[in-house]
Amino acid sequence: MILIRGGTVLTVSDGVIEDGSVLLGDDGKISDVFPGRKDVPGTEVVDAVGKVVTPGFVDAHTHLGICNLEVGEIGEDENEMTNPATPGCRAIDAVYIWDSGFSDALSGGVTTVFTGPGSGNVIGGQSITMKTAGRSLEDMVLQDPAGLKTASGENPKRVYKTKNQLPSTRMGTAKVLREALLKARDYRERRAGAEPPAVDLDMEILCRVLDREIPLRTHSHRADDIMTMVRIRDEFGIRMVIEHGTDSARVRNELAKAGIPVITGPLLDVSPKVETASSSFQTPHLLAQAGVLAAIMTDHPVIPIESLRLEAAIAAYEGGAGEEEALEFITINPARILGLEDRIGSLSKGKDADVVIWSGHPFKSSSVAERTYVNGRLAWEAQA
Repeated sequence: MILIRGGTVLTVSDGVIEDGSVLLGDDGKISDVFPGRKDVPGTEVVDAVGKVVTPGFVDAHTHLGICNLEVGEIGEDENEMTNPATPGCRAIDAVYIWDSGFSDALSGGVTTVFTGPGSGNVIGGQSITMKTAGRSLEDMVLQDPAGLKTASGENPKRVYKTKNQLPSTRMGTAKVLREALLKARDYRERRAGAEPPAVDLDMEILCRVLDREIPLRTHSHRADDIMTMVRIRDEFGIRMVIEHGTDSARVRNELAKAGIPVITGPLLDVSPKVETASSSFQTPHLLAQAGVLAAIMTDHPVIPIESLRLEAAIAAYEGGAGEEEALEFITINPARILGLEDRIGSLSKGKDADVVIWSGHPFKSSSVAERTYVNGRLAWEAQA
């Protein structure tokens, strides 16, 4: 067991414990969180006096491991842009866990990520949720699949317009998605009949969407694209999460009424796209005020994954969120969106022992992650 003792503990779920301690069990879970510095027999003691202890951060939208750093085109496996609908493609078959982005994540206190296909297709494929450290990919994966990627707006339009095929408009994009869901509905009915069809990998995963087992994770920036996706959600009775949501504050009341979460960002993106012109550090706070479950993403490698805390910091100090709410945007809120709030996102007994010791408050640019633990094991230690 490991006893992290005497730090300022930002539990997220139970407030701040000044001069507190966190006990990591041998089972990879948090055994206890308590005020004071009492001794616990049989433990390795880590002195956290003068330091800040937080739960591991959660980045709920990345392409970590599927779009590798430093190797150019050979490491870009996030878009199978040969067909506008490729739901049968699986991120787990393309994630490279030895990519340097994983150590970057740990250095930035990020211990859990959602990673998967890009937005070149209307339906890009299946994403996974995983830890950023572990013995093997199978050891690191928490959810497979964690969602089915779909995209609206500029990206699929641009890709398939150059191929002179559907879709080249927003109307065509919506048509491709609706047709795929309608085919899956028919496939599901025939599958339950006396003469089921041959197994179709695309249809099988779309059936899981129709059965509400996994959500559609929809890349949508503009408010009109967001509302198109809300209409499709309502037509098919499916679960949905809005990704990026750059213009989502414009329709925040509608999203709150629909109960659709938004993972917004990357807030530091300076791309010249028309559909990202309304980007604002206020967006997460405005969504939260309206009652939308909101989180912040990096979209790594669009923004380096270790910058997640910087985005949250600017949302706190410039976007009106404040430190407590901004910390929730990168901990418990994305955990809730992923359906993993019982395991990650806060420091409480019984949760996964994903813990970070910071030299100071993580929202201060001078602070560094001195130690990052994943499942109770030391996964990162800053060099002295």
